[in-house]
Amino acid sequence: MKNAALYEEAKRLYVIEGFSIDAIVELLKNKVARKTLYNWKTANNWDEQRKIYQQENEDLQKEIRDIARIAIKEAKANPTPHNIYAVVKALSALKLMQGIDVSDDEGEEKVKAASPETIKFVEELLGM
Repeated sequence: MKNAALYEEAKRLYVIEGFSIDAIVELLKNKVARKTLYNWKTANNWDEQRKIYQQENEDLQKEIRDIARIAIKEAKANPTPHNIYAVVKALSALKLMQGIDVSDDEGEEKVKAASPETIKFVEELLGM
């Protein structure tokens, strides 16, 4: 069972997080041998899985960018609170997809309001 957990963690680090085998050895605090990681990588085609994951992630980012553009155009044409909120949500989703942490560091419950910086950015974007 221990090997299965190490395998899954190593696979996640390689395929999804994009770490190198050497970095994974260090991250797992030498709990698994470099040779074992190479064997897992080769036997289970992690390189192909990584490529597929990256392509899917890029496709999703493109779709979110398209949604953000549409929301911005809609908000420029009709700057209602609903349309401005849609812009903020689309930009937040894009930031999340690009790996930018938009979460609350202290784990407190999130406030359902835009920050002053976000409001200023949206106002500038809409020419207000």
